[in-house]
Amino acid sequence: MIYHFLKQLLKVALFFFFKKIVVTGKENIPDKGPLIIVVNHPNTLMDPLIMMSITKQQLGFVGNAGIFINKFVNAIFSYFNVIPIYRKKDILPGEKPDNRKTFIKCHEYLGEGKTLLLFPEGNSYYELKLREIKTGVARIALSFEELNNFEGNLKILPISLDYSDSIQFRSMISVTVNTPFSLENYKQTYLNKEFDGVLALTEDIRKELAKNIPHTSDKEQEEFLIKVHKFYTAYAEPMADLYLNPKKSLALRSQLSKALNDLNENNPELYQDTENKVYTFNDLLTEEGLSLGFFSDDFLKKNAFFVCLNYFLQFLLLSPFYIYGLLLNYIPYMLPSQIFKAMKLDIEYKTSVEMVSGLMIFPLFYTLEVWLFRNYISTEFWHTFLFLLTIPISGYIAMYYYTEIKRFLRVVHCYFFMKPVQKLKLMELRDQILNNLEKTDKKFF
Repeated sequence: MIYHFLKQLLKVALFFFFKKIVVTGKENIPDKGPLIIVVNHPNTLMDPLIMMSITKQQLGFVGNAGIFINKFVNAIFSYFNVIPIYRKKDILPGEKPDNRKTFIKCHEYLGEGKTLLLFPEGNSYYELKLREIKTGVARIALSFEELNNFEGNLKILPISLDYSDSIQFRSMISVTVNTPFSLENYKQTYLNKEFDGVLALTEDIRKELAKNIPHTSDKEQEEFLIKVHKFYTAYAEPMADLYLNPKKSLALRSQLSKALNDLNENNPELYQDTENKVYTFNDLLTEEGLSLGFFSDDFLKKNAFFVCLNYFLQFLLLSPFYIYGLLLNYIPYMLPSQIFKAMKLDIEYKTSVEMVSGLMIFPLFYTLEVWLFRNYISTEFWHTFLFLLTIPISGYIAMYYYTEIKRFLRVVHCYFFMKPVQKLKLMELRDQILNNLEKTDKKFF
């Protein structure tokens, strides 16, 4: 009961926290187990919360033993079916991790026809690529089937998470649910030689997860991919813009990663030239305080007078709503990020800490504001209801207004203060990069 209540509350929080969550293949999720859901792990606590929101059944989890810190916390984790697993850092020096009890509890949980959520990478880092897959999932799955004479009907469901930016508020997520598969094909290999069966299943899990996730060799290549992706969608494929079509855009980013890897392998000179030009282009934009959109054909064709007039009229019309929304929402909007900074956690915890703290802060502040309204302005029900309704709406308007003000200042700089020679240099670089990308043999679609 508590789980399903929290799940509905979570869906509301995710709706406001992320700009868009696109789920593809949701029909592939079985309604019941025994089932192991395997997911890549770029965003610590946020990843299991996303999984909770899209599955009908209650999930069980395997969590690092280090989070089981006292009886009260342990009782909560036990209620939510979190099974501890021990790593080297969770035990005393010189000891070896012993997870036999973990396996037994996983087997018992699956034996009841339930669903277990596992992250086979074993840890979470703020990066795009799929990291090395550990063998734990395969060992749990195949040993469960062995205990049931390979008649346990266990299925593995790979799900790929791809965040536009896993630490950014109002970012977007592509969730790709692959087709679940059973373990009959691994039976003979596992029975002949246990480790070979484990490796075979682990490799197939890796392949399934990697289908929809960008592949990069290191942080430098990942940063280059992010810049190329933004550049390509701005100038070569505007209909794959992240805000217009996040699913298509993130799929394109994955395809671009393959194209860049192919280019780096087969034509390293062209790869290096493209990388240098892309970084130079972005550095010049940063110096001017501009974004990619200012050098799109669509923007360059616009009349400066009418663009500025449109902004002026918009600001004039929305200014009362901006002030109203700012007064009512500034503190609850700012507090979650300040709480994260005060906690001094790793960057991977940013979104989960901000969302969970926001889930508590916003209702508290809105309740306080409604109480003040009823005590000092009006006790009429409809007045109170309308006031409550305007708080979040005005908050969105305030965010939009602030964003547009910053963009307008950049528009003014671009039209009236930027040197023509700098504009020309940026446009020439833009065309050179596009020409380089067209030379790659890899098809993006």
